[in-house]
Amino acid sequence: MTLKDFQRALCDMTLDTRITTAVRKQGAPALSDYVLTPLEEMRLVDVSRQRGMDLNCTLARGNRFQPVVEMFPLTCELLKPQLRELLDELWSGHRPDNYQLAGEDEVFADFLEGKIARGKLDHPYAAEVFRYERNCMDLAKSLRYVAVEDSPAPGSEPFRRVHFRHDPQILLRALENQQMPPAGLPEGDYPVRITLRGDALDVELEAATR
Repeated sequence: MTLKDFQRALCDMTLDTRITTAVRKQGAPALSDYVLTPLEEMRLVDVSRQRGMDLNCTLARGNRFQPVVEMFPLTCELLKPQLRELLDELWSGHRPDNYQLAGEDEVFADFLEGKIARGKLDHPYAAEVFRYERNCMDLAKSLRYVAVEDSPAPGSEPFRRVHFRHDPQILLRALENQQMPPAGLPEGDYPVRITLRGDALDVELEAATR
């Protein structure tokens, strides 16, 4: 049955611009991973060359990227020069498992965590900024499982502690202003406490050591 593969190929072309480009340039041979009839191949090649296909791909990427940038705005700002390449690598090996594109932020987080663990994320500030935002994400998402009547008493709110190697006041302020942090910041131990109070995150810099 080829209809399923036809639909899968069309979906893959929409989600991955590199597949669309390959089909556009190479024609039917670029569709060899799918079980298709000659007519289906011809239709997909025609679709790849339609003017609206580029817009479809752009919209699909934008929809996938939205939950990522909402949860990791500072990480995305920091990695902006290489972000497109990172997303291409991630999305070439991962297809959404639902139409609402839910969970793309968590997939991105796991992907970056793996990159950091393997020493493949080439930026001196990336690990600490990313892990700060991942802890913020985890705390924010914990709201889903807390009923209003179960809200903790003041002083007992859920919190995370994140340790920065570089001054977080300089790092975070620059990124929040859409600027690159200065290179060569001195290293030390800068603990930051992130507390979930109600539906807001309170960030507090604790005593630092150098």
